[in-house]
Amino acid sequence: MPITSKLGLGVFALFALCTSPMIRAAPASAGANALDAVVRKAHDAGQFDGVVVVARGDESVYRRAIGKADRITEQAHAPGEVWRWGSLTHQVTAVLVMQEVERGRLRLDGTLGDYLPGFGGAAVARVTLRQLLLHTAGLANPDDTPADSKGVPAFYRGEGEAAATKSAPRICAEAPKRAPGDHFENNPCDDLVLGAILERVNDASYAQLVAKRIAKPLGLRSLGVLHAGTGTAGGIVGYTAEGVREPAINAGRLGAAGALYGSSDDLLRFDRALIDDTLVSAATAAAMREGNPKLGYVALGALAYTAKLKHCDAPVALVERDGDIGGVRAVNVIAPAQRAAVIAFSNTARTDWGLVWQGSGLLHDMLDAALCTPAPPPAAAAPRKKGTRR
Repeated sequence: MPITSKLGLGVFALFALCTSPMIRAAPASAGANALDAVVRKAHDAGQFDGVVVVARGDESVYRRAIGKADRITEQAHAPGEVWRWGSLTHQVTAVLVMQEVERGRLRLDGTLGDYLPGFGGAAVARVTLRQLLLHTAGLANPDDTPADSKGVPAFYRGEGEAAATKSAPRICAEAPKRAPGDHFENNPCDDLVLGAILERVNDASYAQLVAKRIAKPLGLRSLGVLHAGTGTAGGIVGYTAEGVREPAINAGRLGAAGALYGSSDDLLRFDRALIDDTLVSAATAAAMREGNPKLGYVALGALAYTAKLKHCDAPVALVERDGDIGGVRAVNVIAPAQRAAVIAFSNTARTDWGLVWQGSGLLHDMLDAALCTPAPPPAAAAPRKKGTRR
């Protein structure tokens, strides 16, 4: 069972996002109605239960929660609920790394030998930060550890594993699977090692860095990091099917690779900061959006590619990151030129986002509806009452 990846029911139809000054609510539009039809169709087919949030410019254009958050207690999904971010964590880790690059304390072509001396043998020591960010480092992969009868690899059960450094597990320092640089593999060790480097450079834990550099400046109240002994903490959406909860996956062991959790609203605020170059400079943000076609358009922290959506007049530049843990699926897409973000979380194992560049599939249809209709006009300012000042 892959743990990380590329990625009569209670229904809530809401088209206002939040009271944050960063995003304003807009009235329902043709795009919102089209997107709602896509989401409803997927839900009715048993392929989506969860939340979808979309913003364009400074306006929220769509927010929907549909289906069951817990199929045992019959609890319905709610717009502000908290989810495991899984591999979306990689985008946050990439930002933290690029902040250090801008400060001159790290170099993309610096090696593990430079920043984690003594970590692994010579083959591991020559891996660069750029290769870690692109998932081309070729390191040993925790997903390859022996699985139990429920399909959970030993690494995520915490069996026979010890840390090689403060946060990078021993398996990441073992003999690599292949030479670095020419093969993409979504490998948690890449981010776990980056997390260890960040901690060493800053003399602070990964959780402290996330809180100080991401959550606090952006006002993200739900963002947190699961501890190494934690799977799904209370209040975080999990996966249930046929009256059985998901197997015990120690998601906290993913650390800088996938241990973040938070609401879709907070993820949207993070996306807005990426779009508006709030967390890194414009030059750095542009570099992070350069997908390598030889590697399947992988970029520094996500996939970056241009796709032809069915109803758009011209191809659209997209930055995509998706992931899954057990039966929880997540996808985060940014369209920088349109200053738009499309976010979806689902706790239905049957959710399949598809491949956008093939011109079909659930994610393509969501993006087509969200991005290929005229953006709604800005929300009108409230009329000023007589005798008031602004």
